[in-house]
Amino acid sequence: MFRAPRPAQLPHLHSLLDNIGRNDADLAKFLDISPRTLGSYRSKGQAPRVVMLSLFWESTWGQSAANCDAVNWGRLQFQENAMLKRQIAKLQRQILELEKAMAEVDKAANSPIFDVR
Repeated sequence: MFRAPRPAQLPHLHSLLDNIGRNDADLAKFLDISPRTLGSYRSKGQAPRVVMLSLFWESTWGQSAANCDAVNWGRLQFQENAMLKRQIAKLQRQILELEKAMAEVDKAANSPIFDVR
């Protein structure tokens, strides 16, 4: 899940608009506002938070943040998968030891299956 940046972490409106590089009519249509409203935001140098976040996620900064989160999540899942595979292999070895111990001797409390490693 992406975390929205705090207002202090957002680039300036002009930087976002320049980074996206579309004309004002296309941006206004994308944001579902009038071109005049976008012009007002541009002249003031600030826009409502929802507009800033929309522009952020369309900019290279937002796409980079989303890509970084996806890569980190994938790495975390890969490591968790590897850990679970190791745990399964250990449990399978313990089951084999239990089966061998149960077949060879009567059920003793000091059976090798209870050896915790």
